[in-house]
Amino acid sequence: MRTILILCLVATPLSAQTIDTRPGDVVIPADALDTRLRGQELIFFDDGVSHFYNDGRYTYAYDLGEGGYAYGYFEVTGDGTVCIDYVNGFARCDAYVENNGRLIMITQDGDRFPIRTTRDAGPDPVLE
Repeated sequence: MRTILILCLVATPLSAQTIDTRPGDVVIPADALDTRLRGQELIFFDDGVSHFYNDGRYTYAYDLGEGGYAYGYFEVTGDGTVCIDYVNGFARCDAYVENNGRLIMITQDGDRFPIRTTRDAGPDPVLE
């Protein structure tokens, strides 16, 4: 019972995110966002790289990988947010919008991070 209560308390803030949009923001429907992210790498202006594997794995490379990596699993939820469960136990949900042709990630705190470029990540590496 205690575990269920803890899971409910942890999951509620993440799934109850409201998107802090600005004029010109276009919210991307969940199915279109999932299609747009799977198999892609998103490169931010600070050289961070989000890699959304086709099989649901996720990595974030700090400073093009020179600053280390964070590993996890992602899911695009029904409300169009992208939730990532990191292997270290941390979890977060972010929204993505498009504004004037640019993809922008909006964190659950309302911080906005524009995507510099998106590229095909190629085939998923095989897990051994």
